[in-house]
Amino acid sequence: MNSTLNTSILIAGAGPSGLVLALALVKNGVKVRIIDKEPFYRPGQRGAGIQPRTLEIFNYLGVLDDMRAKGIIAPTQRRVYKLPGGVEPLKTVNMLQYDEPTPSTPIIAHRSATLRKANGIHIGQENSEAILRAHLAKYGCSVELGTELRDLEQYPDHIVAHVARKAGDAEKMDTITCHFLVGTDGGRGVTRKLLGLTFEGETRAQHTLASEIEIFNLDRNWWHQWGDMSTIYCMMRPTETPNSFYVALGGNIDYEKLESDKDEFVKAIYAATDRYDLQFGKRHWISDWRPNIRMVNKFREGCGFVAGDAAHVHSPTGGQGLNSSVQDSFNLAWKLVLVAKGWASLDLLDTYTEERLPVIAAMLQESTALLNALQTSKTSGKDDTAWKRERLLKMLGINYRWSSIVVDERAEKPKEPVDVYGGETGGDLRAGDRALDAPGLVVIDGSGDQQATLSFFSIFRPMYHTVLLFTPDGSVVQPILEELKRYPTGSVKTVVVYPRDAADVSTVVEADFTAVDNEGHAYAAYGVSIERPATVVIRPDGVVGAIVFCLDGLKAYMTAVFSAL
Repeated sequence: MNSTLNTSILIAGAGPSGLVLALALVKNGVKVRIIDKEPFYRPGQRGAGIQPRTLEIFNYLGVLDDMRAKGIIAPTQRRVYKLPGGVEPLKTVNMLQYDEPTPSTPIIAHRSATLRKANGIHIGQENSEAILRAHLAKYGCSVELGTELRDLEQYPDHIVAHVARKAGDAEKMDTITCHFLVGTDGGRGVTRKLLGLTFEGETRAQHTLASEIEIFNLDRNWWHQWGDMSTIYCMMRPTETPNSFYVALGGNIDYEKLESDKDEFVKAIYAATDRYDLQFGKRHWISDWRPNIRMVNKFREGCGFVAGDAAHVHSPTGGQGLNSSVQDSFNLAWKLVLVAKGWASLDLLDTYTEERLPVIAAMLQESTALLNALQTSKTSGKDDTAWKRERLLKMLGINYRWSSIVVDERAEKPKEPVDVYGGETGGDLRAGDRALDAPGLVVIDGSGDQQATLSFFSIFRPMYHTVLLFTPDGSVVQPILEELKRYPTGSVKTVVVYPRDAADVSTVVEADFTAVDNEGHAYAAYGVSIERPATVVIRPDGVVGAIVFCLDGLKAYMTAVFSAL
C-alpha cells in the first residue's frame, strides 16, 4: 500500500554530508527528512581528519565544542622503523605544520592551553556523525534507517521519490513528495544514477586493508610505519578511542583471507612490523579499500542534487574527502533555504555547481598527487613528498572569486576559476574568499557605553547574511540600513564597525550590533581604511559575498541573491 508523505527537502544518505545539510536546513526552519538505506549506523574511522576550515563550519553550526571534546590532536610526526627488529627508528618525518592561531584564523584544535594551535583534529566518522545526529534531534529531526531510495520522478517544481522501507523481513514502498532531493548516499549510491549524472574517473588495482584494532605497548605520540607497498606495508596511528589504533595494511598479502580472519590479520601485522611485543585486543572493524578517483559532471539536475561522496570519490591522502563533503553541503544549504522560503529564484541553485565543481576538481588533483607519491615511495628513500601535508590542505584558501553572484568593487573578478585552493597566498581579501574573524570588538549599547567584547565568528551563522558596515561616521550608513529593511526579518544582520580612533562612536539604533574595532583586527583583516569606508557582505556559509563602496554595489549583490523578492 502506498502512502504520500511531504517534506520540503529529502536527503538520501546520513553520512556527514547529509547530516550537516540537514542541520543547516533545520536551523533555518526548513522541513527536512533524512533517510539511509543501512539498518544501523556504521562504525569506523572513515574521514577522521577534520581540517581547520571544517572546524569553522562546525563553529557556525554550534557543534564545534562537542567535536573538540571528543576528538584528539593528531601526531605531527611519522616514525619509520628499521627491519628486522621494527623498534629502532630509521627516520622521523614531520608531516604536519602546526600554525599558531591569528586574529583572523583563531579556530583551535583543542581547548588545552598547551595545544592552542590553528589546526585540525582527528575524530572517527562514527563519533562525528553521532554528534551531528544529537544536534539534529534538538530540532525533532532523526535519521530514518532502513529506508532506501529506489526511484524518482522529476517535475518542474518538485520530485516524487519512491522509497523502500524495511520492517523486519517485509518491505514497504512509500512515495515522498519533496521540493528538492539531495543525494548524499556515497560513491555507490543510487541518487546520482537516477539523476542521470556522469561519474568519470578511474579505479586503481592497488588496495589496502583499513581497520581499527586495540593495540597495547605502542606509543600514541607518533604515526608508525614499517615496510612499503612493494613488499608488505603497515601504518598505525592512534584514534580517539583509548588503546585503539587505525591500521593500514597492504602490499603482497592475501586481502580476502586477512579481512575475514582476525588471527591471520594479526599474524600479518607481526610479519610486517617484526614487533612481537605488541598485544592485540578487539578489532572494531575492517574494510578492503581501493582507490577510486571520480567526480560528477555537474551537481544538479532539475530539483535533484548530489553532495559529498555521491558527487566525488578520491584517495583519503591529504584528508580532503569528508571536509570537501561537508563544504559541499554548507554551500548548498543556504541557497536551498532562500529558494524554499520563496526569497530566491531557482537560478540561485545553479551556483552550487558553478562554485563547487572547480574546487572539487582541484581537490582531486591535490589528493591524487599525494596518492601517486605514496604508492611509489620507498621506506628507505629520501623523498618524503607522500607524507608532507602543506598548508593549503587545511582548506583555508578555498575560494569562489569567479562566482557569478559575488560582487567585488575593490578588485577585478576573474572570468574563470583560478587558484581555487590558493586564496590565502597574499593580497587583500577578495569577494568569494573565506570570511575572516576579528576579535576585540567592543559593543556599544544604546546609551553609548562600551560593553562586552565579541568577535565576527561569534556573529556569523548559517541562518542569515551578515552585513559589515565599516565606517568612522554612523550617520552615513543610514541609507544602507534603510535599504536592508526590504529583506525578510531575520534574513540579514548588520554590524556597524567603527575604527578604534573614531571621533564619535554613538550607537546606530537600526543596526543589530554597533562595535568599535579597539584592537584594529577587523579593519586589518578586511583591508579597509578610514579614508575609504566599505561594506562587506558575509554569506550564510561564511564566504565573503560582496565588498562594495556604495549603495548600488550592495543592491547588485542583494538583488542577485534574493532574486525572488
